[in-house]
Parts: sequence; structure tokens; C-alpha cells
Amino acid sequence: MVFSLQKKITPLSRVTKPRKDPAAVHIFAAVAKGFLPELEKTLKDSDLNVLNHSNETLLHVAAAHGHLSIMEYLLSKGARTGVKDGKGRTALHRAAEKGHGGAVQVLLRGGASMHALDMEGKTPLHWAAENNHTLRDESTLAKIAFNSKHPSIFKIILEYSKDLPADIMESSAEVLIEKGANLGLRTPAADTALHLAVQAGAASIAGLLLSKGMDTNLRNRAEETPLHVAALQNNGALVGLLVNAGARINAVTKDFVTPLHMASQRGHTDVARQLLHHKAHVNAQDKQAKSPLHLAAEQGHKTLAEMLLKARADPNTQDKEKKTPLHAAALRGHLSIVEVLLANKGRTGAKDMDGCTPLHYATMKGNTDIVKALLASRKNKNIDDRNVWRKTALHIAAEYGHGELINLLLSHGAAINASDTCSNV
Repeated sequence: MVFSLQKKITPLSRVTKPRKDPAAVHIFAAVAKGFLPELEKTLKDSDLNVLNHSNETLLHVAAAHGHLSIMEYLLSKGARTGVKDGKGRTALHRAAEKGHGGAVQVLLRGGASMHALDMEGKTPLHWAAENNHTLRDESTLAKIAFNSKHPSIFKIILEYSKDLPADIMESSAEVLIEKGANLGLRTPAADTALHLAVQAGAASIAGLLLSKGMDTNLRNRAEETPLHVAALQNNGALVGLLVNAGARINAVTKDFVTPLHMASQRGHTDVARQLLHHKAHVNAQDKQAKSPLHLAAEQGHKTLAEMLLKARADPNTQDKEKKTPLHAAALRGHLSIVEVLLANKGRTGAKDMDGCTPLHYATMKGNTDIVKALLASRKNKNIDDRNVWRKTALHIAAEYGHGELINLLLSHGAAINASDTCSNV
């Protein structure tokens, strides 16, 4: 009879789940402290893949602490690199998370997968970059990735290393591109490398990508171009770079949002100024028919509202609910925006789909200062305007119990005997 000296290898999918053994606590302590002699004396073959209370193996613990000699010893005994802990992380995840470059090298030599995903869908490189361990020295995971020619890592570097110095980010991008990085790769949200560079505020990388011929008008899943992202990030330098490279200034997302909409909603005056300089449509309407001025009015961005009006934004444009920017400002309680709109011929008598004027909304909100501003601008002309329920501002003031506004409206001549639809005829 012939006996094979080769140990039979059971596929990982068929391996029984490693046992949890209270007696292994001492072994884990030895590994955590880096006591290799003690480990060599006490370790048994059956202990190689024993789990602690966090479902970690000895290799996980050694990797997390960066104990290279112990890791090499465990791997020589057959420790598996693919075992995942309670969070779905391998030993390589733990080494990368802690920034132990030497441990990363040991595990990669031992066959650890750089592409393993944990329960959050993150690879070891994600954790290295998130914890600012990316590209710091020759032994980091990212450096090893470059040398291993993994071009797909380019998108992860950009997505997860926003806080790195610009010169380090740029040099890493150059290395990746030189090694043949696939610039057509996209994230799960369909962001391109250019989207990610703009998100990271990396103008030098964006310029590098554009110089390599990347299309500046490619869209992600939300149909946002890199210019939308630059507007969102309030990065004027990138706006100029993208526009000069051929970015469409009035590109729209799936919700018909332009870059100017994004800048206006967030009060990004510098970016809005650049977009307007490059002939952005100041009265463009999104899916809800809102103009950039609607969004600036809703958010109370006075300087931006003034800029849009100076660029000939229509102060009386109506959205799908027929609300004007003045309705929006009155409803949100932005007195300064109301004053700016009134000074630019905003109509106090404009009615929305419910027949409500800005005065109705200001009264409903109990905003005395805005009510005064609206009344003063038209000399009480619209004080008795009714909505579709036949209610005047005075009805609403009474309904909401705004005593001060009741007196104010009456003092300005509001009709005290006006009846609404709930009154007897």
C-alpha cells in the first residue's frame, strides 16, 4: 500500500467553521503581545484557525498589531489568509486599516487577496486610504498595488484619499497612468476617474486626466458631469479647467438640474459667478420648473440672489406649483431675500396653484417683518386677495392665532367682514 505524504487540502467552502475555544485566550494574548517563543511552545495544529470573541483568527490579531515574525510563523504552519472576522474582514483588511505596510507585504506574499470585500463592501485598500495610510511610504498597500499593476485601484485611490497632499495624489496618478490604468473604469455610482478627481478637489489630477483625452462630459448614474460635481464642491479653479476643456455649461442631470442650479442652491457665489461668466442659462428650469433664483430664495442666499437678478434672472418665474421666488422666500421666512426681490419688481400679487400670494404664506408663518415688507411694497393693494378656498390673509392670521398680524392687517385696511367658503351664504 502506498501512502501519500501530501496533506489533502479541503476547499475553503467545505471547511468546517473554525471553533471558538476559551482555552485559546492565552494564545491570542501571546500573539497580541508579539511573544513568538511562547507561541511556538503552545501552538497546536488545531489552534491555527481558532476564533476569539470577535471571530478573529490568530493571523487577524498578528496583522492588526503588525507582528511580522508571528505572521510568517502562522503562515508557515498553514494559517489561511482568506478567513473573515465578524465584520467580514480578512487579516489583510486589518493590516491595511492599521497602516502596517510590512504586514501587508507578508500577507500578499502569502496569497492574500487585495480584492476581498468586507460587510461594508470595502477592500483592504479602501481601509488603508480611509485611515490616511495611503501613499505615505514605500511599504504601503497603495505602493504595493502600483508595483503589482492593479490599474483598477486608481478609482479607489481618488475616492478615498481626499485629504492627501496634492503632490502625493498627483504623483500616484501619474504612476498609475504610466502603468496602464484603465481610465474607463467606473465606481458603482458610475463616476469616472475625472468625477472622483473633481470630488477630491484635485485640480492637478483632473488636468492630467484631461490631457490624456478624458471626455469632460461623461455622466454618472445621476447623469451628472464633472462640472456638476465642481459646482457642488464650490471649486472655481476646477470649473474654469473643465469649461476650458469643453465642458457643457448647461448640461442637465436626470432631474434637469444644471451646474448653476447646484451652485445656487448651496450659495456657492464664486462658482455661480464663473458659470454666469461662461453664459450659463440664468433662467433654466429643473424637473420641478424651479430656476436657480427659486433655489437661492428657498435657501436664503442673498448675495447669490442679487447676482442672479443682476444677470437678468426673472424674479416672477413660476415653478410647477406656480410659486415664484417671492413665494419661496416668504414661505421660508427669508426677509432679506423678500426685500431684494421686491426691489427687483417681484410681484406681491402673484398667485400659486392654490391661489395663495406671498402674503398668505408670510401670514401663515406668522412673520410680521415680511408681512410689513409685502404690504409696504404695494400699499396694501393685495391685502384682500383670496386663495382657492376664498381665504384672505386675515382669515389665515385668525386661523393660526397670530394676534399681532390680525391687528397689523386690520390697521392696513383688511376687510374684517370678508367671508370664506366655510361661511354661511
